[in-house]
Amino acid sequence: MIDYTTIYNVKTTMYRQFENSVKERGDNPCLYYYNNTLSWNAVSDMVDKCAAALVANGVQKGDRVVICLPNMPQCITAIYAVNKIGAVASMLHPLSVKSEADYTINLVGAKYAFCFDVSEKSFTENPDLTLIKCRTAQYFPKNAYGMIANMLYKKKIKGKTAPAENVKKLIDWADFLKEGEEYIKENGVPETASDPLATAAVMMTGGTTGNPKGVMLTSEAINNLSYQLVDVVEQVLNMKIDQDNDAMLTALPVFHGFGFALCMHVSMCVGMAQALFPQFDAKMCSASIKKYHINYIFGVPDFFEKVYNAGYLKGVDMSTMKLIGSGGDVVPYSLTEKMDRLLKENGARVHFVSGYGLTECVTVCTFTDPRREAPQGCIGVPCYNVEAMTVKPGTTEKCEGEDGELCIYAPTLMQGYWNDPDETAKVLIKHEDDGRVWLHTGDMCFIDERGDIYYRQRLKRVYKISGYLVYPSFIEETYRAMAEIFDCCVIGVGDEGKTTLKLFVVKNRKFASDSEADLIEKIKRFGEQNLSKWSVPKEVAFIDALPRTKIGKVDFKMLK
Repeated sequence: MIDYTTIYNVKTTMYRQFENSVKERGDNPCLYYYNNTLSWNAVSDMVDKCAAALVANGVQKGDRVVICLPNMPQCITAIYAVNKIGAVASMLHPLSVKSEADYTINLVGAKYAFCFDVSEKSFTENPDLTLIKCRTAQYFPKNAYGMIANMLYKKKIKGKTAPAENVKKLIDWADFLKEGEEYIKENGVPETASDPLATAAVMMTGGTTGNPKGVMLTSEAINNLSYQLVDVVEQVLNMKIDQDNDAMLTALPVFHGFGFALCMHVSMCVGMAQALFPQFDAKMCSASIKKYHINYIFGVPDFFEKVYNAGYLKGVDMSTMKLIGSGGDVVPYSLTEKMDRLLKENGARVHFVSGYGLTECVTVCTFTDPRREAPQGCIGVPCYNVEAMTVKPGTTEKCEGEDGELCIYAPTLMQGYWNDPDETAKVLIKHEDDGRVWLHTGDMCFIDERGDIYYRQRLKRVYKISGYLVYPSFIEETYRAMAEIFDCCVIGVGDEGKTTLKLFVVKNRKFASDSEADLIEKIKRFGEQNLSKWSVPKEVAFIDALPRTKIGKVDFKMLK
């Protein structure tokens, strides 16, 4: 067990944190969603009914439940309901295609899943699966605004939806809650699980080889990261959490650890309201920031670039801003400078922050100091109770004054990769000099004498496209199913933060004389049908054979 000190009660479950806030906040606002407000009591009632319905449908402690939803009330409810009964929330990108949904279901052995309008079709042909369908418009306000929002949403998703066929059970969210209500009438509210060290969530990530892996995270690890943000506010900035006036922007997707722990769960821990957005819309988010006086804002670089360039926040009073910053991708220094200028003009007392993290430690483990301007290229200093050092790649030998592989020791470390002890052993490594298990990040960094950490390059073969992780090995495996392709390799091209994918193809001899232009079109259509849009290569090149190293591995450097 990792030793750490904190004044907060992190040794409890996620649901218990939420429950404590419900007792304190009652009928105060909990969730803002498309101009609708849901109170803490209302959300708690939904969580109880959802938990009861899960139990009524056979979910038991330790069962994995796939949650393939955007940031909407049903998603938040499902996460805390699953945690309440001691099951495991297996988080999945809401725009995952069928191959990705099937992969996750098979990986974690899930027999239950939550989907929404657009993702429903990805769960078809899963005869052992109980599927709960959640409509995005379910909690739109019952007024003219809600009616218009519903009409626009229906127009937006037209042609993008299809029913999930051949599943064990398909049930609408409203009917699902009714099942929970009936269960409670007969049996009472299900018992609350109490083990903070049980696996609470499984987050998909690239691991060490590029194949998607399930990162196992406990409630205690998640609580630790959430309260690290509170530490920054209260211990570093000497500010207080103001439940009545503070608010969080939860536009970062909660299927990822950043949005999950640093947005959603922080709000649930401290009892402040949060504004939910199913997708990052700069204009709508900016309007919400003004309306609800949101003073905790986290996003990806593209969001802040759009907000700044459009002038959405120009002249907005930011004197109560407590934390604002970017993650999920490389943050250009030019963006930091622009946002710092905007914050100063708007009366903020804090600087724009950026950080670094991995799903293997929930996410954020370093943060730039909000009290000072960050040096160019700096990804921050370790968060509270987080230690960082660099080692010579492939060793546990500490190195100072030179680039090395960044290693992290923290109470937020994962339990391991789901059912993959071999890959777990590659990244969670015991160091003989101190006897502690460190996370080897696979990223080259430099730590200066002040403790500031500078990112150099990624060692892992995983890319971020618009802030989303994509996995070359998974893409290659998908394309190899095409009869025309004998072999292929995907690489990332372009500057960090503006990466696009390029697919190198070795044609099957049978199709060697086929038109390359026609084949490129066929490859493009195949990708659009079988991969998420972020995983579809922008460029295709044909090659006689893939270059190999002396030991037979594909030489990616030669391709670049």
